[in-house]
Amino acid sequence: MGFSRAALGAGLLVGAAIGIARRRGRPYEPLGGHQGRALTVETEDGVRLAVDVEEPPDPAYAVVFAHGWVLNRHSWHYQREALSGQAILVTYDQRGHGASTTGPGAGHTIERLGEDLRAVIEAAVPPGLPIVLVGHSMGGMTIMGLAASHPELFGDRIRAVALLSTSAGRLGEGGALPGPVRRMTSLVLDRMRARAALIDGRPLLKERANLPVTRYAAFGPRPRPDHVRFVNRMIAATPTEVMVGFFHGMMAHDKLAALTALGRVETLVMVGTHDRLTTPVHARRIAGAIPGARLVVVPGVGHMLGMENPEVVNRELAGLVERAVVLA
Repeated sequence: MGFSRAALGAGLLVGAAIGIARRRGRPYEPLGGHQGRALTVETEDGVRLAVDVEEPPDPAYAVVFAHGWVLNRHSWHYQREALSGQAILVTYDQRGHGASTTGPGAGHTIERLGEDLRAVIEAAVPPGLPIVLVGHSMGGMTIMGLAASHPELFGDRIRAVALLSTSAGRLGEGGALPGPVRRMTSLVLDRMRARAALIDGRPLLKERANLPVTRYAAFGPRPRPDHVRFVNRMIAATPTEVMVGFFHGMMAHDKLAALTALGRVETLVMVGTHDRLTTPVHARRIAGAIPGARLVVVPGVGHMLGMENPEVVNRELAGLVERAVVLA
């Protein structure tokens, strides 16, 4: 814990500046290229979670990232790049995603994901080190699931939370999956589940067929083609059973009351103006339920906020850490 507050604050600014410089034509790693120490965390119900841990010398805090629905830990590429060397960085694949095993079908719930997050924290973060949680989409819901079952962690071990492109529940409201669309989506996905073996047995066809859906649903009006392809590969690699199971889990998600625990920590809420999956209405609802929360609405980007505009996201994360860890 040898960093002074001044040195830590300077490091955060340098890290954010490096991230911006690399995004201006000097990429540090190809998309998905960041690797740390591999760790496997086994959950109470036997799921094996694939975890990546980056450990600089003498860290002052840890950042734990929870990714979104049908993505994996590599979706945090630009945030890992910006924060590398500043803290312990923990990224992991949610159950059934990426390199993590699936587990029983009954585990496709936000409550179960909250318990998984707790297991990752206990296994990957040294005791006593301040923690910043960052969640995108279903990953933000995962943090809410943890807050519902273990509110005592917030304000103690957990010092700050960032919720990106997510919802506290009622996903059918505010333009995100209105009633008829939600019912049609649910019907289509359930039919896909019945044909999961056939669909997943043709990965290239699945990837190609899903590309226009990814382009429309996950991004704003002017995404980079390599970003769309990168995200689409993650989506196509997610088993159909997992995709459908967690769709229903998110539809059942309602954690507005759990946000009370987040009032004890610095909280950042971010959303893109063109987010079609978790519209700005949901971000405003979350921020309104958490006293002192900072709400940032980013123009021109969609659901993949941290990939479409990493400069803004990384700058806001640096500010969050400064408020919660440096100035605390």
